[in-house]
Amino acid sequence: MLAACPPQPGLGSVTYSVAHVRHVVDLGSCLTWTVAPRAQFGKPRVPTFRSPDGRAVAFVRVTKREQTIVVRRAGRARPVLRVGEVYRVVDDDHGPIWLIGWSPDSRWLLYTIDPDGSGSIAADGLRVRVVPASGGRPRTIARMLVYDDYLIWCGRRLIVTAGMARESARNKRLVFASAPDWRPHPLVRAPTRAFGSIQCAPDGRSLVAQSAPASRDPRFFATRWALWRVGLDGSLRQLTSPPPGYADDSPRWSRDGRAILFVRSHRGSGKLYAWRDGRVAGPFASVGYRLGYYGHRDWWQGLTWSLASRR
Repeated sequence: MLAACPPQPGLGSVTYSVAHVRHVVDLGSCLTWTVAPRAQFGKPRVPTFRSPDGRAVAFVRVTKREQTIVVRRAGRARPVLRVGEVYRVVDDDHGPIWLIGWSPDSRWLLYTIDPDGSGSIAADGLRVRVVPASGGRPRTIARMLVYDDYLIWCGRRLIVTAGMARESARNKRLVFASAPDWRPHPLVRAPTRAFGSIQCAPDGRSLVAQSAPASRDPRFFATRWALWRVGLDGSLRQLTSPPPGYADDSPRWSRDGRAILFVRSHRGSGKLYAWRDGRVAGPFASVGYRLGYYGHRDWWQGLTWSLASRR
């Protein structure tokens, strides 16, 4: 327990790992304890994605010469999209498929292609596309860094942090798209700012986003993120103001929409904080170190909040 930990009744608990040890902190009492690690058995399975309506499963079938998005529904498997892996030239249409997931209405699948399976190309952004789950013509939504926390659904509207270049504060803007044309539109017009991790509010009327002054600085700890509330009408309101040299990373809404948990980090070392009723409370726990990648750190890869919103 941190000496400065301020109890926050009603915010549940957070589980996190430090040095391969799993910890739990109760935010209402600031008490912490350790738990046994979960055992892992069996061979890794091919990643599958169940549709929101529970009626279908999507996965990628891999052969020597091609990859295929397959949808299995009512016991029958149907190919949706085939992509060749015989490289004559390196382009956006040949390479391993990364299946991202379903649309909320279970009618569309999001995916991207990693040209030539090149990690270097993917590090600077890939083209995210959508294809009908029944098969048909793919559509491009945006070129972007394909991070889990850079893509969210607010109702039937898809919102992404778009923009190429691996530097997290360089050319990063918020755009939205929706069926059936999936044409991207700017969500906010703020050319001097960059955006990062995003999450839709439980009521679907706004989102919380990391934002920082736009910059080409490639240093991993140079980006000074703060948290902003972004309305679906394009409005902006700053929520946090971290001290000099700090960044507010990885915001997550509570289920009731009244609180946001986030990690305030300094040179990669993070501590857990909460924004609640217009005020910042914390720190509650030291959650370890993440080097990140050119300013991007997704702390929720190692954190679990009992009251987190599913959006």
